[in-house]
Amino acid sequence: WSIALSHSSLNRRTSLNDMVDAQLFVNIAKTVFGGYSAMMLLMPKKMVSDHFKAEADPMTEFWIRGSSVGFFGLVYAIHKMDLDDAVDMSLATVVGTALLYPFNAKFGLLSKNLPLKYDGFPNHYVPEVLMASVAALGFFVKFIKK
Repeated sequence: WSIALSHSSLNRRTSLNDMVDAQLFVNIAKTVFGGYSAMMLLMPKKMVSDHFKAEADPMTEFWIRGSSVGFFGLVYAIHKMDLDDAVDMSLATVVGTALLYPFNAKFGLLSKNLPLKYDGFPNHYVPEVLMASVAALGFFVKFIKK
C-alpha cells in the first residue's frame, strides 16, 4: 500500500497567524465576559460553589450579582469601540481579571488560603485555563501577529 500526496496538499498547512485576528480575539473576549456577566446576574451561588469548596451567603450573592453590571458594560463598550481600542481594552481586562480572580485565588496574590475546588466539573481549573488561554490569544494578536 502506498499513499501519494500531491505537492499542493503538503503545502496546505494553516498557521495560527492565518486563523487568528484581532476581531476574533475581541469576539472571544465579549463571549467570555458576556457569559460570566450572565452567570453573575442569574446564578451567583454557582459562581462560588463551582470553583470553591464553599457556599455563597446572601451578601456574596449580592456583590456578585451587582458586579455583573460592570462586566455587561465592558461587553457593550468593546463592541462599540474601534478594533484597536477594543483589543487593548479586552487584553487589559482579561489580564486584570485573570490576576484578580483565578490566579489570585490559586496563588494567594491578594487573598490567602481560599478553599479551591479541583475535583469534579466544573472546578477552579475552568477559569484558570480559560483566562490564561484568552490572555495568550490577546498577547499573540497584540504583540506577535504579523
